[in-house]
Amino acid sequence: MARKLTKKQSKTLEQALVDERAELLDQVADLQADAGVDRWRGDASGDDPADRGTATSERETAATLSDHARRLMGEIDEALRRIEAGTYGVCTRCGENIGFDRLEAVPAAALCLDCKRRDESGR
Repeated sequence: MARKLTKKQSKTLEQALVDERAELLDQVADLQADAGVDRWRGDASGDDPADRGTATSERETAATLSDHARRLMGEIDEALRRIEAGTYGVCTRCGENIGFDRLEAVPAAALCLDCKRRDESGR
């Protein structure tokens, strides 16, 4: 059984979550700017089907990456809510403490390693 997080560990992990969320916000803004429709309009190359295909592919990739970043931000927001509620570092499924090593690797983790493994194996 993992030990409960110390206040210092909790603060370190909270800062990691805040920093990661800020980075994701920047990534989403960059992806949205890169996927902008105006970038692909108004030049002669826009008439080339290959250029249009490339532009479409790049927009789809940017949208996929942006969706992934938003999902991660949602997980971070949930972790920050658990910090405020005093339940951060406790598995949301079994109620056991989540080890610092796991949270250091995945600060937004809601499940202990055993429960996460069960999820991934389908049990």
